[in-house]
Amino acid sequence: MILQRTLISETVTTDQSLYIIRYSEPLSLIEVTWNGLVTSQGLQATLLHLIEVIKERNPRYLLADTRKLNTLGSEDQSWIKNTFLPALNDSSVIKFSRISEPDVFTHAIIESLLHYVQHEEQFGCIMRSFTDREAALDWLYA
Repeated sequence: MILQRTLISETVTTDQSLYIIRYSEPLSLIEVTWNGLVTSQGLQATLLHLIEVIKERNPRYLLADTRKLNTLGSEDQSWIKNTFLPALNDSSVIKFSRISEPDVFTHAIIESLLHYVQHEEQFGCIMRSFTDREAALDWLYA
């Protein structure tokens, strides 16, 4: 399945210099893409904004293109685990795919986070990491 960017019907972000959040009602998809290097504070602000948009739009699927983010520090990992993921769990999202750089170190960090979350019985969202957008979308809609 190839879902083109043209199916993303509405850009809902106001800060296109750091990130873009797009929403497609027909696909029930929220997509976030970072445009470059982001500080921990910028990452947290983006993810909080993303949660607001998710709560407003109630999508079933989330796609995060994080290829332009630097590797996450331990504080970022803790914040994601303790703040972002619980908020995501309380949302309408049932599948979350993440696009990342194919380097081993980045994948090890993300897979560690995903492994932790997937073993939390109360977490209601399935997550996977991918190295390209097409594979991530194929998995979301499989």
